[in-house]
Formats: sequence, structure tokens, C-alpha cells
Amino acid sequence: MTWIDRSITEIEERFAKEIQEGKPLIIRDEKTLSGRVHVGSLRGIAIHGVLGQALAEKGIANKFLFELNDFDPMDEMPPFLDRNVYQKYMGRPLFTVPAHEAGAENFPMVFGEELKQVVAKFGFPIEFYRLRPIYEAGKFNEVIAAALDHAEEVRAIYREVSGSQKPDDWYPLQVICEHCGKISTTQVTEWNGKEVTYVCKKNLVKWAEGCEHKGTVSPFDGRAKLPWKVEWPAKWKVMGVHIEGAGKDHSAAGGSRDIGRRIVEEVFQYPNPFDVPYEFFNIGGKKMSASKGLGATAKAISDLLPPKLLKLLMIRKLPNQPIDFDPEGNTIPLLFDEYDRLAEYHFGRQKGEANPEFSRIYHLAQIDFPKKPADLWHMRFSLVAFLVQMPHLNMEEEGEKLKGSPLSSQEMDDMRERAAYVKIWLDTYAPEKYKFEIFSGKNSYFDEQPLHDLQKKALKELAIELENTEWVGPKIHEAIHAVKAKCAIPPKELFIPLYRMFLNRDEGPQVGWFLSTFKRETVLEQITRHLS
Repeated sequence: MTWIDRSITEIEERFAKEIQEGKPLIIRDEKTLSGRVHVGSLRGIAIHGVLGQALAEKGIANKFLFELNDFDPMDEMPPFLDRNVYQKYMGRPLFTVPAHEAGAENFPMVFGEELKQVVAKFGFPIEFYRLRPIYEAGKFNEVIAAALDHAEEVRAIYREVSGSQKPDDWYPLQVICEHCGKISTTQVTEWNGKEVTYVCKKNLVKWAEGCEHKGTVSPFDGRAKLPWKVEWPAKWKVMGVHIEGAGKDHSAAGGSRDIGRRIVEEVFQYPNPFDVPYEFFNIGGKKMSASKGLGATAKAISDLLPPKLLKLLMIRKLPNQPIDFDPEGNTIPLLFDEYDRLAEYHFGRQKGEANPEFSRIYHLAQIDFPKKPADLWHMRFSLVAFLVQMPHLNMEEEGEKLKGSPLSSQEMDDMRERAAYVKIWLDTYAPEKYKFEIFSGKNSYFDEQPLHDLQKKALKELAIELENTEWVGPKIHEAIHAVKAKCAIPPKELFIPLYRMFLNRDEGPQVGWFLSTFKRETVLEQITRHLS
């Protein structure tokens, strides 16, 4: 059973009453739009989204709500912004920061719209909403009042869970300063049940300077917001959340999830949502940060992979296992090979025993889930990568040779899709070992590494054998191995010279198929040329 189905079983047990009543289960996730959304955020989206899809598959009503947080303060300066222009917005709510790209509503929605386009590729039934309008509509008024009324309890929870010692006059609220418009520089000093008194402190935070204005204002209807560790559990109550996981940084002992659980249950009187803690998504072993410009953006990685492969990448591992992604290494080729291997299990074409978990993950990774996927022949990633670099070859013809029959329209579409993504990868991140160029003429490599007598003997035998071999990959493959056995030559001693003659490399695609892509005369001439 996959981790997804185990989670669904637990969800069914916990929310049996709601399910029986036909009440939709609310699944929620969010992202603060402080910069381009890094690919790590897609893991949370995929985890929540696939749970929603698996619930729907069982006829369990649910909604996946995703918050585009445009109300948090601007607390870091992304490296791509002009500091001279944007410095004055530091400390203000993100929705007040103007867009740096034409056509966008404001700074955060540049990234919000980009994220929506990326997430659309997954096919999740996801409902996006922005945080600011929820505050302005008064939906947070009740929880704001509760947090202020129980400020002493909130301070105690901070202290008991995380050891954070808040002063006795600290209130869990940030007011938008009526004078300078900043939110991260204000501190509430009094609450009378209807209004708060606050001061905009000059040096309250490092990233913004307050104007020292003092005022009294209603904290409701978007004039103020709760700090993150109180706001998070407040959102669970306001949005009626049943299911919401979180990344490792929030889920650590004494972290924001532990604080949130206490606050939601003890202050807001609402049950802690079903949790799915998940590990980081790492690029080259490093956790990524959107505002600091580290790592890869969600859009950049989504442009490298077909949606079903990107979805597989996000859901195939247990949530408590990190995902290490290296676009400059073997991650992408191996991911394609894994997808093809899972397809073998799903359609019962595997060697050995069936594996229901492999089959299920393949099914869940499909974009048009829960529709049953078609049983397609797939060209291996490594072969596609080779073929797109060979101008003398026709991919459709080579595909039909490898399959042994004509390709269906879906198989052709799949092969073309792979070719398109392979070309992007080859142009951006692919290591040199995946890049090929046909070598013609006599290779000077053999002047430095002369063929020894056994190699010459084997290559002469191979040339004779290939004169009458049926010119198809499997037969050429058989001929090469027959010569290898006849001459008792180690495989590398025969294969490396062949690759060197045609690719000037020590390795390449399956050698029988590779030689079959040339005319017989070309292969024989190139072998003979290097024996002279």
C-alpha cells in the first residue's frame, strides 16, 4: 500500500462523521509570494493535491484550497529588484508593493500568476484564493479578537512549546501603521475589546525602519494581521481546514506546527488538522530559498519535465524522505527510466513478481487521474537523447524499428514530447556524457592508444561477420557478441574501439542498434580505416 492510500485510510477513520454527512473535506496549503516560487513548494502542492484526487476517486467530497499569501510583510529584498526603488516598501504588506513586471497587479501576483500556470500542469482540482481579501471581508475578526483576549495564553504556549519568552505586554497582532503603511514595525500595546493602541517602532526589526507614529485603531477588516505562528492556526478555523501538512522546518519538535496545534485547540477551540509532515526538496543537497534566489524556480523545473514526470518526482517517495534533485546529473534520465519501469508493473509486463505499490504510484502520477492510462510503448530516455542529436536519423523510423511495429498516434505524441524535453535539457543542464556528435575519418586517439593484436583480430572478424549480417540492431548485436566469444576478448576491449571510431567516446547507446543507424558500407569502411 502506498503512503497515499495509508493516509487516506487514516483520513477516512478520523473524518468518518463528516464523510457520512457528505461534508466536503477541506485540504489547504499556501505560499507567501515574496519572490519566485521555488520548486520545493511544489512538493507540498503535489502531496495535498494527490490526497484530494485519491479521496475523490473513492467518492469522498473534498476541496483543495491554496492560499496566495499577499498580506505578509516584505521582509527581504530579492536580488533582482532595484533597491533604490523598492527599499521604501520594506516592512509593508506585500500587496502594497508595485509590480516589477508589466501587466501584473502588484509585486506578489507576479509570482502568484506564474505559480498558478505551473500548478495547472498537474491537473489538480485546486481553488486559489488571496489572503488580503479574506482579512478585509472580516473573516478573521473573530480569531483576532480571540487571540487578543487570550494574549496571556498565547504567550504561555510560545514559552512552553518553543521556549520563546514574549514580554508581558506583547500582543499577537501586527497593525498596518496609519502613517507609513508598514506592518512589520508596529507593536500593539493595549487592547480594550474594540480597538488596539500601537506604536510604530523605529528599530523593531532589522529590515525596515518604523516612523514612531502612535495610534488607536480597530484591528478588524484588514487593518491588522496576526503573526505567522498565530495566523496559521487561525486559518485552519477560518477556512474550516481538515487536512494540511507542512514542511520539515515547520514540523520539527517545538516548531510552528506544535505551537499551532496548541493555539488552535486551546485558543480557537478548533481541532488540529490531519498532518502530513514532509521533508525538503533539495537541489544539489541544498534547501532552496525564493527570496534569496537560491536553487531552481518551480517554473524552471516544470519546464524541464513533462507534468506526469514532475508529479511522479513529487509523490513517489515517502513524505518524510527528502527529494534530492540534480538537473546537471542523472536525476532526469533516471526519473524517465523509473516512469517506464513503473509502467511495466502497471501493465503486467515486468520481469518477476507483480508489485501493486509500483502499479499504484504509476496510476496516481497520471495527469488525467483517475482515468486509466493507455498501455504505450516508450522510447528510452537515453535513446531519445541520442537520436535528437543525430541529424541523419528519423526518430519515427527508429522508434518503429525498436518497437518492432508501427507506433500508435499516442506513442508518437509521447516520443515527440520526450524529444522536446530532452532538447531543453541538453541545451541547459545535461552533462557531457549525454552529448554526442558523429565522428568521421580516422581518429587520432588510436595513435596514442594503438589497437593491440587481439583487438585487430576481433575487429577484422567483426567486419567479415557484418558483411552478411541482417542489418537490424538485434542481429548486429548478436554478431558482435559472437565475435567477442569467438576471440575471447573482454567486452570493453571490443566496444570502446567501436565507440571511439564513430563517437570519439568510450561509451554510447546500445552498440548493435547504434551501428544499425548507419549504412552497412559506412560501418565497414570506418572499421577497415582504423585497421590500416
